[in-house]
Amino acid sequence: MKILILEDEDEKYEQIRSYVAEIIPDITVQREKNWLDYSRAISGAKFDLILLDLVVPRSAKDQSLEDHHASLVETTRDYQSKSFKTPAIVLTRHNLDDGDFVHNLNLVDINVIPFNEFGAWREALKIKLLAIEQVKKFDIVIMCALDKEVNAFEGLTDNWGPLKPISGLICREVQIGDYKAVIVKTRRMGLVAAAVASAFALDRFQPRLICMSGICGGMKGEADIYDVLVTQVCHQHDAGKWSADGFKSEHYDVQLEVDVHNKLLEISADPAVHQYIGADLNPGKSEIPEGMERLSFKLKPDATTSSGSAVIAEDGKTASLAVGQRKLSGFDMEVYSVFESARHALNRTAFFAAKAVVDDGGVNKGDRFHRIGCLISAKFIVTAIRAGIADVWKG
Repeated sequence: MKILILEDEDEKYEQIRSYVAEIIPDITVQREKNWLDYSRAISGAKFDLILLDLVVPRSAKDQSLEDHHASLVETTRDYQSKSFKTPAIVLTRHNLDDGDFVHNLNLVDINVIPFNEFGAWREALKIKLLAIEQVKKFDIVIMCALDKEVNAFEGLTDNWGPLKPISGLICREVQIGDYKAVIVKTRRMGLVAAAVASAFALDRFQPRLICMSGICGGMKGEADIYDVLVTQVCHQHDAGKWSADGFKSEHYDVQLEVDVHNKLLEISADPAVHQYIGADLNPGKSEIPEGMERLSFKLKPDATTSSGSAVIAEDGKTASLAVGQRKLSGFDMEVYSVFESARHALNRTAFFAAKAVVDDGGVNKGDRFHRIGCLISAKFIVTAIRAGIADVWKG
């Protein structure tokens, strides 16, 4: 949990900081001493709580005190700011009861608490701190359906937390660059389990991005073993009706947001990304597909894929998925649910998925491609996160 404190007086700042640490010992505090640095801080980082005084210097170079209440809402609730939704508290010794000013601040989740020697501010601040502590927030949620898909991220992240339950979900906390992320493993494979886990994660963790990593099947002629299918459009292939004439499918699909897709196109076109993903894979002989001299893969950021809860294991069955679908590249069991959960979330968020092909519906089948497929997919996900994919869509 991370809070921002704008306070130029050292003594007052220390009182606030020590009390905050008393309530939440492991909290991270960032301090700014002037309005210009405060504006830059909330624009460039996501905080869980903002505490501020409004009578502070304009900048580090101009130490004359100014009352900034007139620009408080414009600066703190700027839609371009990464912290525009963050609860804020004004802790001030000065009288700011200027007509409807305090009432208007409450409408945008900015509360005014008098800071005085009686210490009443402490109880009011405690209530706010305990409220935000109950919500475990992450910048990014990464969904996986298999243990091997989760474990592929080990060594790729900046820290690797233990496997533990958080809010009823199977989670592993990780750090990727500046982003606090959590890998969530679904209880089992399939659309239902993925929908439940994704919906819970979106509601409880309130991320800016949810994505899915792992392995999938490929359509013959459209995708080869180890190709990374970055889904642009995902269909659900097992929705429909059985009748005497057979199965008639209903057409449901979810498409990526344009800004997210454009960023994925940019990432996939970078030669350095290909080099990074292909490095240190160390394939064994059995991990090289038949007909391939050396391990290779393609990044496909325009992939059309299809999801369903049934595993397709019989040669020739994949052809039926392509009926009515132009250029279908692959199929899996979860991506549609992750996309649909994100699309219907109360707090809208960016979403995407990248899965590596480990089954082409022909001679190249079985588990021998899973290790590298999981690793290639995880590397692409981590690369996209480090490239700022979570920040391109404002919602």
